[in-house]
This record gives sequence, C-alpha cells and structure tokens, in this order.
Amino acid sequence: MLTPSIVLFACIAWTVLLFGVALWGERQGHRLGKVWPAVYALSLGVHCTAWTYYGAASQGMQWGFPIPPTLIGMALIFALGLPFLARLGRLAKQHNSATIADLVVARLRTDQGLGATITLVALLGIIPYIALQLKAVSQGLSRLLGGQFAASGWQLDMSFWFALTMAAFTMLFGARKASATEHNRGIVVALGLESLLKLAALLAIGLYAALSVHRAGTPLLEKMAHLPPPTVIPDFITMVALGAMAAFTLPHQFHVGVVELRQPSDLKTARWLFPLYLLLIGLPSVPMALSGAAQLGSSVSPDLYVLALPQERGHHLLALLAYLGSLSAATGMMILSGLTLSIMLGNHGFGSHLLAGVNGAGNDAGADLRPRVLAFRRAGILAVFLMSWLYSRAMSGTEALSDFGLMSFTALSQLAPAVLLAVYRPRTPSPAIMAGIVLGSLVWLWLVLLPMVIPAPDPAAGTEGLHWLALFSLRMQPGHIAISMGASLAVNLITVALVSRAIRPSLPLQKDAVAAASMRKTAGRFLGQERARQLMDGHAGQMLDDERVTAIERELTAVVGAGMARLLVEAARDGGAAPLDAVTRAVGEATQALRFNQRLLEAALENMSQGISVVDAQLQLVAWNSRYAALFKFPPELLQVGQPVANLTAWALGELKIGEAPGDNVGKALNRRIAHMRRGTPHLSERIFPDNTIVEIRGNPMPGGGYVATFTDVTAFRMAEDALKRSNETLELRVQDRTARLEQAVHEAERANVAKTRFLTAVGHDLIQPLHAAQLLTDAMSQHIESEFLDSFLRQIRGALDSTDDLLSGLLDISRLEAGGLVADPRPFALSSVLDPLAQEFAVLAAARGLQFRYVRSRVWVHSDPLLLRRVLQNFLANAIRYTRSGGVLLGVRRNGETLTIGVHDSGPGITPEQQSVVFEEFHRGDRSNGQGLGLGLAIAHRIADLLHAPLALHSVIKRGSAFSITVSKATPPPASRSETPAGSNSTIKGTRVLVVDNDPDALEAMRQMLLAWGCDVIAAGDSRAVDASAPEAALWLFDYHLDDDDTGVQLWKRLVAMHGQRPTVILSADTGSDTREAVREVGLSLLNKPFKPLALRWAINHLLATRSTVEG
Repeated sequence: MLTPSIVLFACIAWTVLLFGVALWGERQGHRLGKVWPAVYALSLGVHCTAWTYYGAASQGMQWGFPIPPTLIGMALIFALGLPFLARLGRLAKQHNSATIADLVVARLRTDQGLGATITLVALLGIIPYIALQLKAVSQGLSRLLGGQFAASGWQLDMSFWFALTMAAFTMLFGARKASATEHNRGIVVALGLESLLKLAALLAIGLYAALSVHRAGTPLLEKMAHLPPPTVIPDFITMVALGAMAAFTLPHQFHVGVVELRQPSDLKTARWLFPLYLLLIGLPSVPMALSGAAQLGSSVSPDLYVLALPQERGHHLLALLAYLGSLSAATGMMILSGLTLSIMLGNHGFGSHLLAGVNGAGNDAGADLRPRVLAFRRAGILAVFLMSWLYSRAMSGTEALSDFGLMSFTALSQLAPAVLLAVYRPRTPSPAIMAGIVLGSLVWLWLVLLPMVIPAPDPAAGTEGLHWLALFSLRMQPGHIAISMGASLAVNLITVALVSRAIRPSLPLQKDAVAAASMRKTAGRFLGQERARQLMDGHAGQMLDDERVTAIERELTAVVGAGMARLLVEAARDGGAAPLDAVTRAVGEATQALRFNQRLLEAALENMSQGISVVDAQLQLVAWNSRYAALFKFPPELLQVGQPVANLTAWALGELKIGEAPGDNVGKALNRRIAHMRRGTPHLSERIFPDNTIVEIRGNPMPGGGYVATFTDVTAFRMAEDALKRSNETLELRVQDRTARLEQAVHEAERANVAKTRFLTAVGHDLIQPLHAAQLLTDAMSQHIESEFLDSFLRQIRGALDSTDDLLSGLLDISRLEAGGLVADPRPFALSSVLDPLAQEFAVLAAARGLQFRYVRSRVWVHSDPLLLRRVLQNFLANAIRYTRSGGVLLGVRRNGETLTIGVHDSGPGITPEQQSVVFEEFHRGDRSNGQGLGLGLAIAHRIADLLHAPLALHSVIKRGSAFSITVSKATPPPASRSETPAGSNSTIKGTRVLVVDNDPDALEAMRQMLLAWGCDVIAAGDSRAVDASAPEAALWLFDYHLDDDDTGVQLWKRLVAMHGQRPTVILSADTGSDTREAVREVGLSLLNKPFKPLALRWAINHLLATRSTVEG
C-alpha cells in the first residue's frame, strides 16, 4: 500500500533528478554533440502533456482509433511538413525571434499592437493548459492515495507547491540570460529524460492493460478490429488539424521545436524519430480504454484509468511509476510554457512600457538594463504559474481534463493564420491580422469558453442574465468541435481578407511635394544663394516636383551628409516646422565630426612609413604625407592642393634622372605615367634612387575616379633577398658535404655497434663458461657430500654463484638491449615447455627457503619467443622468491579470449603505490632487497616485454603480496602436438649413456662429473675429432654450439645423424645471439643457454627421453 510519505519521496527524488540532469546538461551538454539530434527529437515529446497521458483512455473510448487524433496531426506535420518547419526555423533565427509574437512582428515590420494581441491570446490559451497539468497532478495524487489524501489540505497545497516548484525550476534554468534566443541545453536534456520516462510508464500500463484484455478471453486485436469508427468524422479530422497546428501555435512547442533548433539537419532525425515516439505513446490508449471499461466500469473516470488499472490488482509500484510518468508529462509543458509566456509578456506586454520608462529616467541613462529584464521575466514566470493555479481552483468543478485541453488548442488555433501569413505573405497589413485574431477569439469565447464557464440554463427558465450568450452553444451537438473551430477560423480569415482590402491604398502622393519657398530658403542657407537659384531655375510653381527635390537632396548630401540632408528636406516639407536652430545645431555637430575625421586621416597619413599621394578624377593633388615629400625632395610651393599631378611627376622623373639616357625621352615617360592614371590601370614598379635607395611604387585607381600611389622603401628587403640568393647558390654543395659526412658517421656508428655486439658476445662467453663450470661442479659435489657442515658451505658457494650469474646475466642483457643486439623470434610453441622447467627449478629454491610453491600446468600453445618469455618469467619468479619471507608463490595462466595472462603471485611485503611507478626502472631495488642484485631484473623484463609486444601488469597490496603478469597471444597447436607428453613422466636418465662434446675443458669436466653424479654413463669429447666409435651407442647427445676450427654443435649433429641416425639432442651455448637461436631452431633441436640451472638440464633431458619413449611405444 502506498503512503503519502512514499509518494512524496518519489516525487521529490524525481524532481531532484530533473534538476540534476538539467544542471549537467547546462554545463556538460556539449558532450552530447553526436546524439544531440536524438535529444532534440525526444525533447519534442513535451507535446505529450498530462492531457495526452491521462486523456489517453478517454480519447481511446471517444474515438475508437488506435492513435489519438491530436498525436496523428503532430506526427503528420513532422513527417510531411519538413520544408515548412525548416523555413520557420530559418526565419526565427534570421530575425532572432524567441516567441511566436516576436516572429510575426518581425516579419510584418509592425508595431507592438499586434505583438500584444498575440500575447493576450497565448495567455488565454495556455493558462487553462497549465491549469490542466496542475489539476491532473492533484487528481492523480487523490486517486493514488485514496482516503489518505485530504482534499481540503493536501490537494490545495500539492498543486500550489508543485506550481511554485516548477516556477523555481523555470527561473533557474530559463531566466538566466537576457537573450531569450540563446539555447537552454539543460532544459532540452531534462525534457528528453522526461519524454523517456513517460513513454516507458505509459507503455508499461498499456502492456498491462493489453494482457488484462487478453486474459479476459478475447484477443486484443480482435476487439480493436470490431471497434466502431469515429462517430463524428468532422470532429476527428478537426482534432487532427488541431494537433498539426499545435506544432507552431503552442508557445512551448514553438520554443522547443523552433527556438531550440540548433541545426536544420536536426529536423531530419526528428522527422522519423518524433512520429515514432508519438506512435508508441499513443498505442496504449485503446487497450487502457477496453481494459478500464471491462474492469472498472463507470465507477472511475476514464481519465484515471492509467492509475486505477494497476491499483485495482494491487500493483502499487506500477501505479507509482504511472504517476511519476504523469508528473513528467506535466512538468515539461509547464516549464516551457511559463518561460515562453514570460518572454512574450516582457517583449510585448507591460515589460516594454516598464523598460521605456526606465530608459527615459535621468539617473538610469546608460545603465545596464539586463538585470531588470531578467527580474521582470522572473516575475512574469511567477505570475503565469499563480494565474494557472487560481484558474485550476476556479474550474475545480470541471472533471474532464479533455475540456481544458480542447479549450487551449482551439484558442491557440487563432494564431495559425498570423504565423502562416507572416511566413508566406509578410506584406499582409498588420491591422488586418490583428482584427482577424480579435474577432476569431471572440467567436471562440462565445462557442467554446462560455459554455464551459456558464452553467447550462434550465429549459423551464427564461433567458435572464448571461444565459442568452450561451443560447447557441454547440457543446452538446454532434460535430461541435469542428463547427466551433471552423466558425472561429472562418471569421478570423474573412476579417483578415476584408481589412486587408480596405486598407490597401497607399499613402497620399502629397507627401513628396515640397513648398518651393521653403526649399529655396533651406538650400540657400547651406548651398549658397547662387547655387540654390541655379537648382530652382526654370521652376515657377509653388510646389517642387519629386525629381527636383531629389536633385536638391543630392546637393545637400554633399555638404551635410545623407542623414542630415533627409532631415533638412523633411523640415522643408513641413513648411519649416523644424526649428532652424535645431537643424543648425545638428549640422554643426556633423561638421565637427567631419573635421575630427579629417584630422584623424591626416594623423594616419603622417604616421605611415610609406610615402603616399592621392589625386582626384581631374588628376589634381588632394592629399599627401611628409614621407612622399622627402623621397622626391619636392619644394614646398609644388605641394599644394589642386596641383596637377603632371607637374609632380615631371619633377620626380628629373630627380630619378629618367629620360636622360641616350634614346630615351622625358616627355614620353611622363605621358606613359599620366595615361596610366587616366585609364585607372594598376601600376607596380621599382626604382633605384641616386642614393641607392630602392623604392617600390604601387598605384591603384579609386572608385569614382582618382588615383592613389604608395612609395615603399624596400632596400633592406632586397639586400636580404640578394644575400639569401647567394646563400642558396652554395646550399646544394653544403648539403652534399654534410650528407656525405653524415653517412660516414652512420657507417662508423654501425661498425661500432657491431663491434660492441661482438665484444659483448665474446666477453659473455668467456665469463659465463667458467661460471657455468663452477655451477655444474657444485651440483656434482652436492651428490657426494653427506656432512651437513660441508653441505652448508656448498649451499653458500652455490648462492654466491647464482648471485654472480644473475648480476652478469642482467648486465649482459641490458647491454644487448641498449645495443639492439637482442631480437625477438616469435613462433608458436607449447607454453608448458617454458613453464614446466621453471616450475621444477623454482620449486626447489622455494622449498629451500621454507616457502610453498604452487604451479598450475597448462597445455595451451602461445605465439611468442620462448627464450625471451622464459627470461621475463624467470625474473618474476626470482623476485618473488627473494622478497617473500613466508607464505608461498603461485605460477599460473589465465585465459582472456584470444590472449593468455601468465602471472606470478607472491605473499611478500607488497609494493607501495609510489614505488609501483618506478619498479621497472634500471637499478631500482626494493626497500627489503638486503642489498641483493643490481635492480635490473624488472627493467630487463619490461624491455623484453616491449620487444615481444606483450604488456606487463602489476598489482600489489601492502602486507598482502604482489602479482606480476605478462599477456601473450594464443596459438593453435599443430595436430602432431596434441599427444603431448604429460609432466611428471616416469622417464629417468639414470643409466643412460650420454655423449658430451665441449671445447672448454673445465665446462666439459664439470658436465661429466654432474652427469656421473646423476648415474649416467658419460662419453666426454673436447671436439668432433675426439668422438670415438662408441658414440653411436649413446642414447643422448649434449653438444656445445661453438667448437674449435669454426665447427658448431649443429654441424656435428648433422654429420652424426647422417651416419648413425637420430638421437635426442640438446645444444648448449653461452651465446644468446639471434644467429645461434635461428641455427638451432632450423634443425628442430632444443637450445639451453649457459649458465643454466642443473634442474633445467635435467628437465630437458627427461622431457626428450620421455618424448622418444612415447613415440617408439
């Protein structure tokens, strides 16, 4: 059961959400740029108000049509009337119109009278419509709460406070800027959200009603098919027409559809999306009507079926959703209507008179009036909502919501002729349109409003009082909607036509007639008596004709300007009614302005670095500057206004010594220049003056005759240009020389890099070989020592060797990475071939430190470089074992689609967030490293991961542990590999005869001792020549890659295979270069890089022997 507190909380939550969305849209609405056409189309859903929402069932019962007719009309005008809507939006933007009244007044170029008339009609039409929303909210709440809703208190307070809340919302987001045409993104986004909520709520109720009808036994579509057609076809068509006209006559619909239209292309989306929205929101009308009539009967008004249907079966949450949908339907219309009506009142009502009064006040002259405009607009918003609330209270006896909606639509339809004429016939006289609106509205008052306000008279009573006004009320007659609207619009249009014809004659022609005496007096004062007499010569009448007045005005324009000339002519037209001192004062002000402009021009010319001269159409000097005089050293008496330019040019030619050369003529040069200026031909040339100054001479004609010449000193520019040309001549040689030196430097760098790589390879081999031998010997010794005392020393020796191995390997890897000598060789391989030996190796190390080691084996194949991937994981595992004091380490694989993440998790101390950003840098060691290592392991792992294009990840929690991981691509295993030998095979090397070939005696002996300790029968050879006849009896071959005399382990393997057949073979090498890896991979052998852990070798041998046993078996 719903309680008032639950409903109130839901309403407040929805209102707060609406405020939040509007605020976000105001600040962050630019993020919706890509989907803004859809947001705009959804905001048009403000048309679907509480009348649509609550009246859906009523219209479904009244018309028996699947879609209410007003929605059909709105859908049709958007689907078919796109050119008209686009033109309407274009005209509104062109005239900066914020309301219907603004557009009509701007198009007709009329006064405020027509705008005030449109504002009054809009006020009369919208106040009932806002009252409808308030009444719907109160009725819905009364139905939702039933007996818990106190009509005397809640109903009044709820509608009143709801009106104040909507007023506050409108003031906050709609009256923030003085410009009413600026887009309100916040309101549009909020309207889009409201449209989605009311659509979802109404569809949910419609689906519920449809299922109820279906459960009753008769399919819904069958019932709809047997619905009778509309009983009054004209009324249905009229409602469709009203819906279409609402697109441009409802003030709120005009605002969101026209003023908030950002781009004309947005209409293309609205053309299909908005009609689809109207279709969906209209579909539930008939199912609700059928279900409500069957379940609720006449006990509930059809207007409340949307709430009563879910309540009847105890679906209170669905009823609450329906009520919130009705709240959304009401809020959007109220917000925009309050905003647009306040703008209309401010522009065409009392606001214009208030601002005119303020503008005339002495103290407020020049003051910023925008705060006053906004204050008046906010007051208008508050007044609109209060009037609507009072109207809803006054009309509380009217139960049918459709009465309110019909009243508003028919009232505002009187504005349709005005809008259409303003768009297509802007020359229609504004008094005709005003008269049409007034008379049409009076007919609407008589046929529509009065029958609703005045009670129907008792037939037995007389026609006393005002009942005679409703004598011809058609409210109860069939077709009353069509007749009422048709009659009012007919009166409107007929009045427009008649008044237009009556005031069509133009103004009297006497307006252009001017008294000759008055004009002679005016012209004489400003043109002189002689010039005035010449202009008036030959005229004997008392009035001047239009042609002579135009000629005198043209002469006056040359003296005082066009504006003042027109003022003087108008003064003479009025017979000298304009005071002469006022005219003289105005002319004086104009003269001062001209003198100021003249001084400004002179200052500009004098401050130019160029020389400049200006001549008129008669080629006489009218203006120049001092730079021009200095260049040509003109004498002062030559530079005079009116001086023929020929004299100046002749002087300049003499200064430049032009025409003095043999075969030249000064007269011809002078005539060429004068001819250029007469023809108005542009001219461009350069001259070298006697002092070696280079001057660019540029001449251009002026509109109406005359010539302007500029003289620019370009000496510095030409000198720089010559220097640049000389530099360019040697540039190619310098480029070739530097290119050759650069190529030589590159070759030397490449040779140095190759030498460095060879050096690192040689040093690495020479350093690693004895270290490798020492590690093998310690492992062999461990097989024969039984004393714990000696064993502890051996473990310390092994630890020191391992540390040395890690340091040396890290330095060599970093060096190879820096030199570019480490190249990835990715290929498909079984991940277990890398993880299994690592797991066996580090399981022993973990056990030695008292840690638990867990490994989850995987049979998956990956595409990467196995050696480099092993190096990365080896560093991860080494760090995990090193820093973990208790707990354990986990090595595992996680699948992520087409990739795999290989992770190493430990229960160590963890890494702080500050340290996590630097752990992959060179020479960085953890706080608890105890001085172990150089801090290169993770840096090497990071660089190798970049080579492999395999991202690394780190997740760590203090005192919980760390997890390092690398992500690689999955690969499809070849068919032959699906019978992979499982880990933990029973194969053993004990008793196996092994052939070992290594050219390093220490490494060879260490390997022999370790294999003997493992129980193997060992054949050791220092080179290929020392291999005796017993070699074919060996079951396993272990060859070093680099042998003496440029021989390699791969070449030895090929020779032995040719003679004795295949054997399981492992190639051992301290060289980690790509050439070695490629050579071993080409023949399909296993490669083990020195120094290696004995466990790694043992795993490789066991793996090869087990694989061979599986194949032979």
